[in-house]
Amino acid sequence: MKAVRAAAATVVLALLALLVWDMAHGNGGGIAAKVDHGHVVSEPKMELPFFSRPGTFDLASYRGKVVVLNFWASWCVDCKLEAKTLHDAAAAAGKDVVFVGVDGTDFSSAARSYMRRYGIDYPVVRDVNGSAKSTWGVTGFPETFFIDPAGKVVRHVIGPITPNAQFSAKDMQQTIRQLLS
Repeated sequence: MKAVRAAAATVVLALLALLVWDMAHGNGGGIAAKVDHGHVVSEPKMELPFFSRPGTFDLASYRGKVVVLNFWASWCVDCKLEAKTLHDAAAAAGKDVVFVGVDGTDFSSAARSYMRRYGIDYPVVRDVNGSAKSTWGVTGFPETFFIDPAGKVVRHVIGPITPNAQFSAKDMQQTIRQLLS
């Protein structure tokens, strides 16, 4: 019996070690890791289906505008905390700024309910197979990327953007102003 317990404990520890290694090395970091290391990266090709309307979102078609790309999920507590901040910022943004939500892991009904509850009326796209999450190097929700008018990814924020967060609503407004100038 002791041998079985020891073997089970060894297997569990090995799986835990594999999980930790995979989280640290699994996707190569994508765009997020490069931007976090101070690099300015060209936006990747990104074509995803819109959530609530026909057609496909093509990131390249927004060249000439600042794009705020926010990865979220309806079950994410921090996403709920930042939803009003993003809604208000999107509503106040001028014609040269576009907010885009990327719903990563939800059933359609849960995503619809979240968007309705938090007044998300800017474009939302579906990352059905996780390819965008992988390409961008998103490791959790929420994560936000700022893309300049030339199509360069210049900033990556992990965690909620709220008035009192480490990266606050005021920081977001300042980043957008800098990218517009």
